[in-house]
Amino acid sequence: MLVVKKLSLSEAEIRSMVDELNGYTWAVVDVKKGVMAVGDEYVGVMKNTLLKLKSSVFDVFGVGIDLTTGEINFDSPANKKVADRDSTKEVPEEKKARVETLVKYFFAELPVFKYEGMMPRYSKRV
Repeated sequence: MLVVKKLSLSEAEIRSMVDELNGYTWAVVDVKKGVMAVGDEYVGVMKNTLLKLKSSVFDVFGVGIDLTTGEINFDSPANKKVADRDSTKEVPEEKKARVETLVKYFFAELPVFKYEGMMPRYSKRV
């Protein structure tokens, strides 16, 4: 299964992924175009899919997503850029916030993201 989206995933699509992928998936995100490829394919296949859609290799980053906890792993082979000898498998610091924002947008219906920030805030009594 390989899904390429510009809009957030539906609750049914996410439920299907959680069941089929045992709660963990890889995704490749284009930080400039706001497009994501996600599924059970190799990250290289997902990266090439976005590159065929005219994404720039310097705008595409891979992440792992735990669909049960919402934890995002910024370490992926898709982040190694052949043209850049100094690149690593880690998403560069200056791109992490954008990647995280896009992942949370695409997985907005994931319960852990859906209710994030909705917890009541309690003030300390003095």
